Amino acid sequence: MNREMKIIYVVSNQAENFYEDAIDLGDHAAHVLRAIHRSQMTSLENIAESTFKTSDVFDFIKKQTARFSYWRQSMPENPSAPTNKKVNQGFGLRLKEFLEQDLKKAADELCDPSRLNIGNTTDKEKQERRRIHLLLIRQFIRQMVAQYEFRVSAVGNLSSAGSSKRGS
Repeated sequence: MNREMKIIYVVSNQAENFYEDAIDLGDHAAHVLRAIHRSQMTSLENIAESTFKTSDVFDFIKKQTARFSYWRQSMPENPSAPTNKKVNQGFGLRLKEFLEQDLKKAADELCDPSRLNIGNTTDKEKQERRRIHLLLIRQFIRQMVAQYEFRVSAVGNLSSAGSSKRGS
């Protein structure tokens, strides 16, 4: 398998590991943005798909969080859900932290010698690591927006967007 195919394979495989997080954040987005702000999720997805810089995604999230109070809203308490301190955070901050921290850590793990063997010393290696991080961000945002779309649709609209997707 050539190098690029291996990158695509390991990134896609890694995306399966954070699918539940994408579901949770997609539900959070549906709760706070509702269907009337669908264009903001579409814009986020378009930026993620078209940019060459992770910072463009982070900047969009920061601007939306600063401009709109609903990006700062947390999820309501769900007694049947596992305890998660991050649920108490606003949507924008929670999303930004996940992309910057959790996905960055995942990208670094993918780049280690046992997987892709991408170092962190030369400019070329650092650039490749940033690209891997961006690929993970794209995968995550696709999954999250799909969940958001499902939740705000007539089919996926539950009585509470905070309800667990596992039937709780």
